Amino acid sequence: MKDFYKKLVLKRSIFLLVGFFLCMVFLILDISLGPAKYSFLEVFEAIFGTPKDESISVIIHSMRIPAALMAVVAGASLGLSGAVMQTILSNPLASPYTLGIGSAAGFGAAVGIVLFDGSFLGISSFAFLFSSLSILFIYYLSKRIFLGSSSIILIGIILVFIYQSLQAFVIYLANEIEVSSIVFWTFGSLMRSNYTYVSVLALALILALFIVLYKAWDLNALLLGDEKAASLGIKVDSLKIRMLILVSLLTTICVCFVGTIGFVGLVAAHVSRLLIGAEQRFFLIFSAICGALLLSLSSVFSKSVVDGVVFPIGIITSFIGAIFFLAIVLKKGLR
Repeated sequence: MKDFYKKLVLKRSIFLLVGFFLCMVFLILDISLGPAKYSFLEVFEAIFGTPKDESISVIIHSMRIPAALMAVVAGASLGLSGAVMQTILSNPLASPYTLGIGSAAGFGAAVGIVLFDGSFLGISSFAFLFSSLSILFIYYLSKRIFLGSSSIILIGIILVFIYQSLQAFVIYLANEIEVSSIVFWTFGSLMRSNYTYVSVLALALILALFIVLYKAWDLNALLLGDEKAASLGIKVDSLKIRMLILVSLLTTICVCFVGTIGFVGLVAAHVSRLLIGAEQRFFLIFSAICGALLLSLSSVFSKSVVDGVVFPIGIITSFIGAIFFLAIVLKKGLR
């Protein structure tokens, strides 16, 4: 039994290392790609040396590196948020996007843009307010009328449509400049990233990861069911609410910087559970790595479809995630 556990830990540790290595590979590939064609040697010189053309250095350092780093950090944040939500709600379809949190934050950001003239504090405050209200509303309903697993997701999808219609109303009232900013949130994009945004989100991710890993054993107990977790001395409701607010805050910060990027949390958590299981110490970290990998891969793909064109990354992830979501629903329906 002891040898089996050691082998299991070794296997999971290898997956973590391989995932981290692949993240670094796609990060480098993401930096090397863009509308302007540069050789790998030119990109390497721009990063570590003195390039012959100074404009290459400016493009690499001020645009490509922040965007590539943001893909890693934002993907990891969404992957971690999806993993925590699926554990807390005992629902494999839960994610910031399918529960309407991303749409709620996008609507809040749109209201903040119109009311506070693009002030970051106003945008982030409203985004956090609506995303928190949304997740607490779903949690309250699930406890109040004992919603089943599928019903929670259906309510989340209904909330997505409600927030999208409200956002369309805000766009109708906004001027041209405000509409341009709101469309950015709707599509999701890495192109406005800078080192400050990356640093803030990375700090939030590290803090959130530290907190959820500190509570990893409590989250493991939740996998046994609420009643058994409570019998082990865990304050189930308090733990769930604190975790949900934490991941709502992390998702909101992410949305404030890159807009609404759908399905990353759903796909990352599923792939992670499939490869290394649901033991939370490894599952949470690997979900973050899978999220970072997925968003970096999507960023590379968004630059490779048409020469000289960078598609909004939210379009790519929504397409991949929608197919994945359909596959999960069909698989559950066929059982």
